[in-house]
Amino acid sequence: MKASTLTKNVVLSCVIATFTNACAKMNFTPVPQQEAAAVAPPPAPVPAPSKTISTSEVVAYGNKQVDFLLVLDDSNSMLPELRKLAARMSTFVSSLDASKIDWQMCLTTTRGYSQSGSLTYGLPQAWKNYTPSAGTPAYLLKKGTSDLNTIFTSTIDTLTIGGSNSGDERAIKAAHDNFKDSSSHSCYRPGAAISVIVISDEDERSVGGDPKNIKATDTTTAYQPLEEEDRPATLVARAHTSFGNDVRFTFSSIIVKPDDKACEAEQDKDTSPSHAGHVYAEMSRLTDGGVGSICDADYSANLNTFKDKIVNSLSSLTLQCEADPTTLKVKVDDLQVSGLKLEGKILKFTYPLIEGTKIDLMYDCLE
Repeated sequence: MKASTLTKNVVLSCVIATFTNACAKMNFTPVPQQEAAAVAPPPAPVPAPSKTISTSEVVAYGNKQVDFLLVLDDSNSMLPELRKLAARMSTFVSSLDASKIDWQMCLTTTRGYSQSGSLTYGLPQAWKNYTPSAGTPAYLLKKGTSDLNTIFTSTIDTLTIGGSNSGDERAIKAAHDNFKDSSSHSCYRPGAAISVIVISDEDERSVGGDPKNIKATDTTTAYQPLEEEDRPATLVARAHTSFGNDVRFTFSSIIVKPDDKACEAEQDKDTSPSHAGHVYAEMSRLTDGGVGSICDADYSANLNTFKDKIVNSLSSLTLQCEADPTTLKVKVDDLQVSGLKLEGKILKFTYPLIEGTKIDLMYDCLE
């Protein structure tokens, strides 16, 4: 064989081998990839508001009217405190008169009254030494009444202090049932602001529904669980049901303030132990009411604070829910306003709401 022929045969053999190997089954090892870069998870969806409120209303004459419900703890340790209250009530209502407020007042107590085999709460009590004008019931004290000091003092002095059911203090329950039965009495006028004032040296149901608050000197029945109608949120809901979502409602309390151990120790020297008013303080907070100390020498400062809260409530509106402040839009007489103060469900204006003013509101509920 010639050299050239040998060379050609070798080249051809290489080519054939190359193609043969190319067609054979091959096992490929994947090229290692770089570790995948971390990818941030998509942002959680923002929950949609439960509802959007859009309302329009006109400030009515009732804006200058305030209807009071005075709820007195008539248990056996309370007479000295109630007399202090009575001594200052006439000055309190005189200051309301000076504020140009058209007021009226009903009174009830924290105890349940036995009727037809069950306990009834929130019944309006008649004022003593009071001669109302024709058509006005004896339980309804009205602006312009003379000799208020005598009326307050004699009414307190003739209350039944202590005795049956008085140890189970239920001021919130009493206010709730009084509101619920508002069609059966004349304590409230359409469109009026409503102000509850409570005075007690104990909490709702004595210990606020918390067995940890029971003291060694308490009776065996001191602890009673709170029922639905003893709860602050239930009373707010009842006020809206009875008087409308735009009702101006404040709940103020003269109590043993939470964490005021000196006051609590002083009150414990009475015939029965006292308890801090945690539930009543929360009720006042929810409605932007005032909280005063039952241990004060007199209640002038407390009542003045309550008066200021009432006057301030005439420059506020109660919203239908706790609003998202970023969504709140307010127009007064068709002009957009801003810079208003929002506290829970209460929208505060920086000026009095004048009757006839149109207010347009739009906001999303946080609930």
